[in-house]
Amino acid sequence: MKYSIGLFIAITGFYLASEHLGQKINEYWDFVAFFVVVFGTTAVMVISRPATPFKHIFLRFFQKFFIGSQSHKKSAEQCWEVCLKRESIKEPKAIEEQILNDGLELISLGFDKEKTIDILSQRYHQYENQMMLLSAWLKRNAKYPPAFGLAGTVLGLIHLMRGISAGIDSKETGLRMAVALVATFYGLLLSNLVLNPLGEWLIEEAKKDQQKAEMAIEAIGLMMENVNIVEIQERINSFLDPSDRLSGLNFQAEAEAT
Repeated sequence: MKYSIGLFIAITGFYLASEHLGQKINEYWDFVAFFVVVFGTTAVMVISRPATPFKHIFLRFFQKFFIGSQSHKKSAEQCWEVCLKRESIKEPKAIEEQILNDGLELISLGFDKEKTIDILSQRYHQYENQMMLLSAWLKRNAKYPPAFGLAGTVLGLIHLMRGISAGIDSKETGLRMAVALVATFYGLLLSNLVLNPLGEWLIEEAKKDQQKAEMAIEAIGLMMENVNIVEIQERINSFLDPSDRLSGLNFQAEAEAT
């Protein structure tokens, strides 16, 4: 959501700037520039892709971009509910939900606390490694679009020089020069508005996931120790900001109802 909002703000800014200059957005479109930059960058990204299979890379990306992450408070409520009811979450999507379900499964298989915590931690680290690989891959490839933009500009300048030698007028010369510079513009946009921000955004999402995963692992450990529900509540609340902490009265009422 944050990335979508930021991208919308940037696009709005470019639109207002073009309107102020008395230009239309379609004047910035150029077939050659677009395909040189996009196809060139895509080729490098395919060549330099991580060893992780593509399906895992895109699964993690689309999961984050289109499904998003739930709040820490929502994750805390799920942790407490699992501890209270000892029932798995249907159709888990987030990493903390998967950890809670895996924890219940390991408990049912008779694993002790130490082994359970170790297995759950390893599964989270595997997820974290995939997120970091994806982020590093995007940021690493952010240096290539400006280079391909320069290549597109060179193609445009070659076209311009040949036109000048053929005797084109000053109006056509200016137009071809403007078209040549569009490729550099595309490269800068793709690098600084798409690849680099996406890489940074994934790092921030991974940090949030780490906190929620730690909370889920803590909840599983407390459940295995048969800690009373009030202590579980307070231990879970320690992962939250004061304004998001769950109400003990609501917890108690729900516990009594069950």
